[in-house]
Amino acid sequence: MTYTFGDNYKSQFSAEVTKLIEKNNAGGFADRVDKMVEVQRLTDAYIDQTGETPEASELERLTDAILSEELKSMYRAKASATEYPFLSERQMMTRISGEASFKLAEETGTDGRSYAPPKRRERSPYENRYVDIHAKIRNIERKRKYRIDTAPGPVETYKRSPEEVSAYLEETYGYRRI
Repeated sequence: MTYTFGDNYKSQFSAEVTKLIEKNNAGGFADRVDKMVEVQRLTDAYIDQTGETPEASELERLTDAILSEELKSMYRAKASATEYPFLSERQMMTRISGEASFKLAEETGTDGRSYAPPKRRERSPYENRYVDIHAKIRNIERKRKYRIDTAPGPVETYKRSPEEVSAYLEETYGYRRI
């Protein structure tokens, strides 16, 4: 089939792409190679006649038409059964949602132990009340004990005569009162 493009070549190319997709959906191509040959003829004719490359959106439509069998396939294990699988957007999202994060692999050692930085859990309101009540009780006990330990002792006074004081000083320090 030969293709000719006039003044309005972009809309004509889009119409040809739509025809090719309809032919593909109707089963007009024997296999993927036939589709690829027809797409190659269409794009080559467009480039030769206009000197421009087709728009990316139209090329994507052609690519989807070539890979329509793979994109429509609902075979669950096609990603593992084929060497280079083509996944539809839904299949790709399903695959991504089932994958584990690399963060988990970074934080888990070969021994199976988690080496992630520890995270402190928050206490519940009940636990906070419990801790506050018991902390107040301990604070009252500590305060009482501290007052006892730091309170001044009783003052003891001794009444001695000056002679007794002189004798004590002389005996202890060798001091003699004149």
